[in-house]
Amino acid sequence: MDSDEKMDLSIKGIGTIAKLFGVVNPAAATMGVVTDCIKERRNKKFSKRLENLIFSLQKRIERLEREPKVEPDLDLLDEIVAKAISEEDEDKTEFYAALIEHYMSSNQNQYQIRLLCEAFKSLTVHEIKAFVHLNKHGAVRYDIPDDLRELFWDRLRTLGLHQRGKIANPEYSTLLGKKFLEVCKLAALERIKP
Repeated sequence: MDSDEKMDLSIKGIGTIAKLFGVVNPAAATMGVVTDCIKERRNKKFSKRLENLIFSLQKRIERLEREPKVEPDLDLLDEIVAKAISEEDEDKTEFYAALIEHYMSSNQNQYQIRLLCEAFKSLTVHEIKAFVHLNKHGAVRYDIPDDLRELFWDRLRTLGLHQRGKIANPEYSTLLGKKFLEVCKLAALERIKP
């Protein structure tokens, strides 16, 4: 493929993307206009996620101020905040806020917190709720299709939340899985409060 063909393909691709983002006349739109449109949408999303995270953390920090102080690792907090605002699923904001509260309220191992953060980033809200449901009720949620259950368990095992080779049973949650559930409980508590 020569450079002219690549440029034609690039222009067609930009036209398609421009249409997706609501640019009326994609042929007249330049790459810069489409790029600016995408950046503006992302910046708005990031700002909204950061605002939601800050709002949730304000309530949590008030509780933490009454407890003994733990000197936080600012790089770790930065990592958690970065993952929270880059998260596509806005329903996970409370989980990230709860993870920060969990870290700040006890002297947790930083590596463990990073693994928990990665688990929240990797799992969907549906999968998180399914794992919580298993540990609360001792059964797999009915809304996880049979043909995807093994994939679900593989994902939990890969993230270190459930023991490898074990059947789906709450007693086989790993230490990391139990910490994950503690954070989920903190997140749920905040959602219930007015």
